[in-house]
Amino acid sequence: MLRRELLPAKPAEAVIFVNGEFLPQSQAKISVLDHGLMYGDGCFDAWCGRNGFIFQLDGHLDRLYRSVHALKLDLRMPKQEMRKNIIETVYRNTVVDFYIKVLVTRGISPEPVIDPRRCEQASVVIYARPTQYEVSPEKKESGIRIKVLSIRRVPHDSLEPQIKSLNYINIIMGKLEAWVSNFDEAVMLDHQGYVTECPGFNIMGITGNKLFTPSRGILVGITRGSVMEMARQAGLSVEEGFYSVFDFTEADEVFMTNTVAGIAPVVNIDGWTIASGKPGPYTKKFQEIYLGWLESGHHGTQVYPAAWSG
Repeated sequence: MLRRELLPAKPAEAVIFVNGEFLPQSQAKISVLDHGLMYGDGCFDAWCGRNGFIFQLDGHLDRLYRSVHALKLDLRMPKQEMRKNIIETVYRNTVVDFYIKVLVTRGISPEPVIDPRRCEQASVVIYARPTQYEVSPEKKESGIRIKVLSIRRVPHDSLEPQIKSLNYINIIMGKLEAWVSNFDEAVMLDHQGYVTECPGFNIMGITGNKLFTPSRGILVGITRGSVMEMARQAGLSVEEGFYSVFDFTEADEVFMTNTVAGIAPVVNIDGWTIASGKPGPYTKKFQEIYLGWLESGHHGTQVYPAAWSG
């Protein structure tokens, strides 16, 4: 149990790590010539935390460094140092249930031109904030409606989806299309018409005793992997492959996963009601297991060991 009376004092202002310094938010700045700002040239990763535990710290960290390597960013911070700085950022903000984001850009260019060779070294920003709801608690209980987008997912041979790039225009335009059409979220297809992912989420379905999820054109989510682990433990077979919208509209259950929202049930796709129109039993079970993992520290790293007992 986390003894909150033993936590460090909360700062008067949020603390953000910027290029080796822990700064009050009002002083945390990056250059207007940073390639991340000018061109979306960089990558990021995000974590969630509960009860003072950072969930899947090392899994997300490994993915971040794979993105850094793929983009050929000159990041001079070793992985273990990054890990330490993430934990310290959370600690300095005295947040218990929280969201972490780490941004790594190519760095500062001497001139506003597209020449990555002129960026001397990567910039790093880390912040930790109290938990924000990407999907409201009410929607996680009742289920959400998603739209099949006209905007297609960027092909994997144009931009590798395993890179968690700062350039989210494809995803943002997808979300805008869904919201303008009065849907909660959306699902994106590839150019062959197969389901890839929801903007910012992986999508999964259950038919009978099988959990299925797309494998092409997606960012392989850490939470997606956690749900696959739960599914196997629950006796379901797990299948990855190519699936049509029809495969999902005819499923017994559909849900989305990501770091912040966790597991969000989908009850309607493009006007087609999924099964009974309510979150299914496996979806509810996985939500309960996931919340239990977060609160108990399963796959977690404790930020405040001195305040933890039991």
